[in-house]
Amino acid sequence: MSDASFPADADVAGIGPRMLQLRVQRGLTQTELAGDRFTRAYVSSLEGGKRTPSPAAATYFAVRLGTGLEDLCFGYPPGRRRALRAEAAEARVALSGGETEGASSVYETLAAEAERHGDRTLRALGRYGLGLVARHRGDPAAGGALFDEAYALLHDQALTERLPALMGRLWALFAAGSIDDALALVEEHLHEAVRACEPTAEFALLAACGLPHVERGDLRRAGNVADAALERAGDVSALDVLAQGYYHINRVLVAQGRYDEAEQTIVRATALYEQLRLRTEVGTCRFAHGFLTARRGRLAEAEGQLREARGILRGTGAVQRRINATAELADVVRKSGRPGEAAELVGECRSALAPSRQDPEQAAELDRIEARIAVDRGDAAAAEALFRSAIERYLEVGATLEAIGTCRLLGDQLLRRGRTEEAAAVYRRGLAALEGV
Repeated sequence: MSDASFPADADVAGIGPRMLQLRVQRGLTQTELAGDRFTRAYVSSLEGGKRTPSPAAATYFAVRLGTGLEDLCFGYPPGRRRALRAEAAEARVALSGGETEGASSVYETLAAEAERHGDRTLRALGRYGLGLVARHRGDPAAGGALFDEAYALLHDQALTERLPALMGRLWALFAAGSIDDALALVEEHLHEAVRACEPTAEFALLAACGLPHVERGDLRRAGNVADAALERAGDVSALDVLAQGYYHINRVLVAQGRYDEAEQTIVRATALYEQLRLRTEVGTCRFAHGFLTARRGRLAEAEGQLREARGILRGTGAVQRRINATAELADVVRKSGRPGEAAELVGECRSALAPSRQDPEQAAELDRIEARIAVDRGDAAAAEALFRSAIERYLEVGATLEAIGTCRLLGDQLLRRGRTEEAAAVYRRGLAALEGV
């Protein structure tokens, strides 16, 4: 923390009385506390509440009292505010490793203690952490509410301070299938980042902006924002922001077929998450790498990467992310000529989450994979029903590109069965969705 300013929501008026309390506890006189920079009378005026110190003066007295400026501003015991931040950072690592209960307890304690001290910043950190717990458990509704609360507590702070909660809000919208709302939110804040010249926030939001464009079928705009994000990466020092940004950019590059560049970004993201000791995020990157490898036609290699991802995510209890990895594994296994095993993997995905917590687009993807398994088995009726279900789900959430691809699959299936007019109608529906982008 800089000596040039107080932390947000600092109780500056309470600094003097806290100085008095700590001075008495340490057996110091006012003259001893004043040292050679201030007078006894000035210390007396502060302790009596007649004056308030500057940030520089408060920092000076905090050091002489054996505490920190931030503790002096809020009334925490010496070192406690810094310790709470450190505990939150370790809880993040523990949560990513699957220790949800322990992490939740830390974040609950943090939020409650911060509320008692009128510390909005740490209270927001606690609510954000609980949002991460909800996300890990696969509960976007609860997570979204907590991220919204954390963001509201920081509404008057710089965008970089609000960024983690904002990214959490974006995830919740995506998980609920509100792709257009997610895009509107990220573009609104991207304009703010540009105006405020905040490169970290600008990088993160440019990277996050690409995926909604991919979902809506606008690969050109998706590629443009991904390239713009990569140009700004050198200005970002926050490792977690860089890792998340590279992960998002990877997904855009894969959609564009820029596989070599996509490989570079996912390798970077994986290395950064390993450095940060975030195991669930490493597992998610392994999934993304397997997804990419499958698109390059290297099915045996992709299967190995996806099984590793599934094992990591099963071990950490990250339900939704495990479903993503398992669904992709099912598709790779199907392509490898093992439809029975693929069907079992789809069944595992469907039973992993209660319907109330299911990601709508995730459900559509499972329908599409299962439809292709039905095609391989020669069950045309089941395949048609599942393709149609997938199309409806994709269109409902605005996943235009996926809807178009599924219309093509269903149209081809109908055409092979001689149902030409119905196939044409399905193709036209896909074209209509494309024209709406």
